[in-house]
Amino acid sequence: MKLIVREYLASLKERDELDAILPDLLSELGLTVFSRPGKGTRQDGVDVAAVGKILDGCDEKVYLLSIKSGDLTRDSWDGGSPQSLRPSLDEIIDTYIPNRLPNEHRNKPIVICLCFGGDIKEQVRSQVEGFIANNKNDNLEFEEWNGDKLADFILSSFLR
Repeated sequence: MKLIVREYLASLKERDELDAILPDLLSELGLTVFSRPGKGTRQDGVDVAAVGKILDGCDEKVYLLSIKSGDLTRDSWDGGSPQSLRPSLDEIIDTYIPNRLPNEHRNKPIVICLCFGGDIKEQVRSQVEGFIANNKNDNLEFEEWNGDKLADFILSSFLR
């Protein structure tokens, strides 16, 4: 079943497909979604934002999702387009966190989720890992939410 769900997720477009199911999935996981995808508004790299605990026993965290469709390739990572993932991550760090994060969540640990329905292609993995190593700190971490992880979330929540 996981393979079917994963392949379905990899086939979804970013706009109005993958970004449409993720807020509901986060709510089903027990998080409180405080920002949903919007059209015509400046998002500063964040497609979906939520707060809460995914794992029992951990502290409440802020989850900031930047969503891309399919596999993460060299072009979708940093292909010179503002729609690439790396510029979106820069916007989250430089603009969203210092200026748009609600005051009640400012002292919570922040997790930036690189979210896509497929996988990270090997030709770009080292650039992604280098970016993460250069930008993580005591209050900021990164997680890869690829098709496998999203499929696990769906199977453990919507389809349990």
